[in-house]
Amino acid sequence: MIIILKDESLLKKMLSLLIEFELYDATVLDGESIENVASKKIALFSDLNSLFGSQGFYNRTIICYVPDDEIVSKFIKVCKKEGIDFKKPELGSIMIVPCSFHIGEENL
Repeated sequence: MIIILKDESLLKKMLSLLIEFELYDATVLDGESIENVASKKIALFSDLNSLFGSQGFYNRTIICYVPDDEIVSKFIKVCKKEGIDFKKPELGSIMIVPCSFHIGEENL
């Protein structure tokens, strides 16, 4: 599962939910939006950002292994109940990527 959380104020709540679902083997990465990176590297984008008052966007990307689809469904329902509805604009996104091979502590 990959979660891109644009609203960093929800990070603590998201981490609590991951722990509640026993998804301990997660990695949290700091990220930047492509607009933010482009504005630093390409002068035209920097000028456009200053004209429109756009601020750089940062996000957190959480990557974790989820053993089965039922956990994912329950996780998304609880997230929504807790105010983390990924259909809301500017909140972020969640995606499930099939995993054909995984070895971790629980497999030892």
